[in-house]
Amino acid sequence: MKKLLKTNKDFGNQYLDFTQLFEKKLKSPTINTDCKKELIDQYRQRNFKHEPQPFFESSEILVYGSFENSNIMAVQQEGTELNILLNGDTNTNGCTQWFYFGVLVKQPQLLTFRILNNRRGKSLLKEYNHIRVYDNNKWNSETTKELFYYRTNINHPFYHSQDSSIANLQQNFPLYTLQFNYNFTQNKSIVYFALTLPYTVSNLHQLVYHSALKHKVLCTTPLGLPIFKLKTKNKTSEVVIILARQHPSESVGSHICEEIIKLLDAGHQVQNKYRFIIFPMLNPDGVFLGNSRCNFNGIDLNRKWDMPNQTTEPEIYSVVKHIKKYKVAFLIDLHGHSKKLNQFLYGCATPIKHISDYMRVKQFSRLLQQGCDLFNYLNCTFSVTPDRMSTARVAMWKKFQIANSMTIETSLYGALKKPFEKEEFQLLGQNILNALFQYDENQSDPHLYEAQEINQAIRLIKKDGFDDKESGSDSDAEQDIIVTRNSRLKVTSRRDSTPMMAKSKPKQQSETPIQQPTLFFKNEQTYSFKRIPSYQLKRKVSRMNSFQSQIIDEPLSAQLPTIYNIPSKQYKGTLDLIQAIQVKSLSRQQ
Repeated sequence: MKKLLKTNKDFGNQYLDFTQLFEKKLKSPTINTDCKKELIDQYRQRNFKHEPQPFFESSEILVYGSFENSNIMAVQQEGTELNILLNGDTNTNGCTQWFYFGVLVKQPQLLTFRILNNRRGKSLLKEYNHIRVYDNNKWNSETTKELFYYRTNINHPFYHSQDSSIANLQQNFPLYTLQFNYNFTQNKSIVYFALTLPYTVSNLHQLVYHSALKHKVLCTTPLGLPIFKLKTKNKTSEVVIILARQHPSESVGSHICEEIIKLLDAGHQVQNKYRFIIFPMLNPDGVFLGNSRCNFNGIDLNRKWDMPNQTTEPEIYSVVKHIKKYKVAFLIDLHGHSKKLNQFLYGCATPIKHISDYMRVKQFSRLLQQGCDLFNYLNCTFSVTPDRMSTARVAMWKKFQIANSMTIETSLYGALKKPFEKEEFQLLGQNILNALFQYDENQSDPHLYEAQEINQAIRLIKKDGFDDKESGSDSDAEQDIIVTRNSRLKVTSRRDSTPMMAKSKPKQQSETPIQQPTLFFKNEQTYSFKRIPSYQLKRKVSRMNSFQSQIIDEPLSAQLPTIYNIPSKQYKGTLDLIQAIQVKSLSRQQ
C-alpha cells in the first residue's frame, strides 16, 4: 500500500495513485482474513464500540469507516472532491455494491463524492437519483444533488475474444462510478452515506432479545456470530419458513422481516393457521463486515442450497438440516432488487400437469397484489431455470416438495420516485401475513382464469420450460462473477488499451468502436474498444454461482434459429448453434 501512496503538494496530504490501485485490485484476489479484526475481537469479548473511527483526515474533512456494516477502502481528496474506492467482499475479487461511511467537515461546504468501483451496471440509480443520508438525527433520501451513475474509466478490464467457441468467450466486467454532491450545513456531527437504509447485526440483536417469540442460536458463523432462529408458540402442523438477509447489501429484507416479527408479537391472526419459523439474518458475517453479497469465506450463500458445505457455509448447512424436520406450507426468502421498483416475487411452477396446479401456485401473488398497491404482479415470474437450481427457492422446492417456495424481491429504491420508509415496510410486512391468512389452496382467484393466464398455463403443460426470466434480480450474480486465479482471464495493460494498440489486436472485426471518454483524468482522451458481437454474449454463460462461469449445453430459444434461418436439424446444442450462426453471419457479410 505504501508504494501506492504519493505526496500531493497542492493539498499537503497523501493520496492514492488510483491507476495502480485499480490494476492491483483487478489483477489480484483480495484475501482479507484480518478484515476488521479489532472490531471482531471486541464483539466476541462483548466489548464492541459503536463509535466510528477516523479513516481519512485532511485539513478540512474527516472520513469515518471501520465501524459495523461500513464499507470504504481508500479515499483521495482533490479540493472539494472525494474519490472513493470500496472494499470487495472478503476473500473475493469482486462484489462491490454496498457502501456506508461517515464524513465530518470542519466548516460548512459543498462536497462532491465519486465512488469509483461499483460492480452493478444496470441500476435504478441512473433513473431514481437518491441514496440514503443520515443527517440531523434521521435518515433521508432527498438531500443529495446532481447524482450520476456512469461507467468508470480507470483501466477497467478489457478482454479480447480469442476463439469463436462459446466456451472460450472472454467477458468484460466493467466498473461504474456513483457521483453525487452534498451540501454540509453544520460541522458538529457526522453525516453518514449509505446505499440503502442500513440494518446491522446490533439492530437484529436488539429485536431478538425484545421479541416475545421464542429464539435460539441454531449455529455460529466462521466469525463466531450467532444464526438466530425465532418461532411462534402455537402448535399448528403447517409451517411457514421465512429467510432474510442472505445478501448483506439487501437490507430491505431485514426491515420487512422485522415488521413481520413485530406483527407476530402483537398477535396477528395468521398464527391461528400457521406456525412461523424465522431466520432473520443468514449472513451476519457479511453484514458486520460491510460485504455486498458474500459471507466471510467469499461464498454467495444463495448458490449453495442444493449441496451446502458445513465448513464454508455452515449457515446454510444448518438451516437445510433443520427445515427437513417440518411440514412446510410456505418458504419465503426475502431479498432486495436494484433494477426494478416496488415488490414482486419469483415462484416455482414446473412441471405443470394441470391448469389447476398453475393457478394454485399463482394464487398467493394475486393475493399480495390485491392487498397492497406496492406489490407489482406483472413483475412476478415462476420459472425454474438451470442457473437457479442451487438457490433457496428452487432447491427447497425440489428437495422437500414445497409447492409455495418463493423469493420475494423488494426494490432497494422503493416505488416510483418515492423510496421505501418505515411506513412502507410495515405495509409490505403486513400484506405478506394477510395474504398467508387468506390463502386457500382449494380456491383460486377468478382473475387467474382469464384467457391470458390460461394460455400461459397451456404452454407450460406442453413443455417443461418457461418464457419468463428473472431478469435483473439481485439474486442474479452475472455482474459479480469472481474469476479464480487459475482460470482468470488476461487483463490488458493500460498501454495496450490505447486506440493505437486496440486497432492492432487480432480478430477484432467490429465496424463500430465504442467511444469511451475519460471522466476521471484531466487530459480528456478517448479510448476505442471493439464491440464483441452481441449474439456471442446472449445468455450462454450460466450464473450458477458468483465465482466461475459454467456452460450449460442446452437448446436455445427458438428465436435465434428463426432470425438466422437455420434449420433445427443442423444443431444439437448451444455450441453447434453458435457456430451455425457465425457461419451464417460470415456468409451474409460476404
